[in-house]
Amino acid sequence: MEFNLKDSILNTLSYSPYSIISPDPDGLISAKLLNRFNGSIVVGTYDKNILTIADGIDPKEVLYVDCDMNKEEFVSIGNHMRLPSDNISTKSFNPNVHFNIKAYDKKFCFATCFLITFATELKTSDFEKNFMAYSDSTYKNLEKYGSNMEKWASRIPHDAVERIFSPIPSDHDKRLQIEKKCQKLREQFAMVYGGKPTKKQSFVNNRFGKSKYISAINDLLVSENIQHRPIIDGVRYTMDIVGKPTVMKYNQDIISYARTGSSKYSITYEDLSKLKSWNNDKVFKK
Repeated sequence: MEFNLKDSILNTLSYSPYSIISPDPDGLISAKLLNRFNGSIVVGTYDKNILTIADGIDPKEVLYVDCDMNKEEFVSIGNHMRLPSDNISTKSFNPNVHFNIKAYDKKFCFATCFLITFATELKTSDFEKNFMAYSDSTYKNLEKYGSNMEKWASRIPHDAVERIFSPIPSDHDKRLQIEKKCQKLREQFAMVYGGKPTKKQSFVNNRFGKSKYISAINDLLVSENIQHRPIIDGVRYTMDIVGKPTVMKYNQDIISYARTGSSKYSITYEDLSKLKSWNNDKVFKK
């Protein structure tokens, strides 16, 4: 199965010239890499709770990047663990599905951007290598999942992967600088739009009301020089933290899900949130 890994990724990347990305470091660097590879333009974001989108875009006709969607009509590339017989599109790519990984401690432990650099063979700058290393805490994963990372590294060879295992002397300080820059950006959004900075890698607090959230997403894409169309609308879906039996029982009604560790899963239902701060547009309904 390993011989067609690159082709499988490239087939998924060719699905659409438009992408919806996760609003975090992995999503941002993946967007830049894809734009350099095939001119892909960002037309929205998805954080497993809120989907934002540009004008005139059908959310079924884009590629979801660093997102693992659970509907045949939504094509995605991501790296979360999957359950057997779920609804992932046959056009999507997930490394754990590709290699039939079932044990959580054997899952893909790099950020999605590393799949992109491997398949596209794009050259990356020192800054990009360190930004990729920071994404999804990839370089920190080496301390806990070293042997598993070495196995995955042999499957996706690229100089950005090699740099995780053999950093140059300046990498440590550069990664800390990137981490501080990203945290400062989160704090700036909180200062401008209210609330607290996000604790995870996502830049924008999903507790913002609809208008503030969309404004913050546009500010993020502009500040990071992401090629995109202005985001004008968004919907908020219903989420829950559940066990595996619930995921299996209601799988047909779940847009996306991710294992959060131990035996719990973060799931996103097709149902729209009833929060008053989110006037969900009917065009997104089934």
